[in-house]
Parts: sequence; C-alpha cells; structure tokens
Amino acid sequence: MKNYNLDTIIKACDLEEILKAGDNITITKIDDCTLEISSTAGDNGIKYHFKALDTITIVNCFQYNLYRNLILDATSVFTIDSGGQLVVHQGQITNNGQLINNGEIFNT
Repeated sequence: MKNYNLDTIIKACDLEEILKAGDNITITKIDDCTLEISSTAGDNGIKYHFKALDTITIVNCFQYNLYRNLILDATSVFTIDSGGQLVVHQGQITNNGQLINNGEIFNT
C-alpha cells in the first residue's frame, strides 16, 4: 500500500500501476492533503470461490477463465456485462449468490 501526499504531483504511471494492481480499489481521505489508494486481489490468481459480499464485474471485451468450479456464496455477486465472457473449463457453477449474465457463459 502506498500513500501519496496531494501537495506533490502524482505521476500518471504511478497512479496507473496502483489502479492496474487489482480489484476492490479503495480511496481513503486521510486528511485535507492526503489520500490513501489501495487495491486487493491483483496478482493473487483467479478467484474461484466468492464469499459473502464479494463482487466482480466482467466488462465488455474481457473474459474470466476458470479451470474446474466457480462457487458463489450467498450475497456474492458475479456480473457479466454485455460483451463480457465467463469460461468454465471442466467444471460447474455453484450459484448460491447472484449471477447476472448480460454477456456469455461457456462450459467447456
């Protein structure tokens, strides 16, 4: 996690790296001049088990690939936007949450 003081200029490449680091980006105001920007789940692999309150959205032109099973616990939300794709290879979807499909789902 990095802290940036807003009295200094944030380089675009630094901000880009933070935002590309993963899902669940959080911006927290520390004081009038300082924001904390953090993200989770960036380089930790592909999540297959979504626990309560977890959410993900697969946007247009992106694809989410899983080998084996996708598990959605109660109150989790997996959204596939128009033009997005979910591909489950040799597995099944266990949906106890909410699966919103406006794109495509493939089971191979």
